[in-house]
Amino acid sequence: MAYTGGELNLLNGKYGISAPSNSVPVMKLIKAHQPKTRAELYSLIQSHAEFKCPCGVISQGRVEDFGRQLYDAQLKEWGIYKYSLQECIQWEYDLFVTQSLKGDLIERNAQQSLQTVLKILALKVELAEGFVDEELRVDLLIQKEEQIICGIQVKPLTFKKMRAGVIWQNKKANKKWGRPVYYLFYDKNEKFKNMDEIIESIIGLMPDMS
Repeated sequence: MAYTGGELNLLNGKYGISAPSNSVPVMKLIKAHQPKTRAELYSLIQSHAEFKCPCGVISQGRVEDFGRQLYDAQLKEWGIYKYSLQECIQWEYDLFVTQSLKGDLIERNAQQSLQTVLKILALKVELAEGFVDEELRVDLLIQKEEQIICGIQVKPLTFKKMRAGVIWQNKKANKKWGRPVYYLFYDKNEKFKNMDEIIESIIGLMPDMS
């Protein structure tokens, strides 16, 4: 069963199964260890549930544990099991492993694409880290020398169809940063859909810089 969102996506979100505090801050784990394959990332999630790593990332369980939680949530929500345990484990595997690796790669592609264009303005594009990345939901930083101009969130087009509460939480986190945050969207073929618009928005901020 491929990761397609759907009912299990809604169930996973409602019960907070994949929330970083309940599972594993997987993007932080990827940035700390830079796994190149799904097998590597899967193994990292498992090991960080069992041993304390100097990177500081702790997993609250294994992928199978998160799948079991999703499976059990069905009975609470629907009173029946619509999906098998194996399907639920596979769904969480696709979310934590397949989609997370894809997301990391797309963020880096976005960084390179923006840098290629913005370097003529002496702007630098960096991957956000730590609090800004995890709590303020900013993926990329646009900088001129040491001054941060704005931030970029890299999201699939399907983000626009997510529950209003999820989108609101993201925007609320962005607002705490106190700087503009623009959303760069990509489609199922990993093609960026509004790159030109994002670049125009960044250029539009330049006259206001001191």
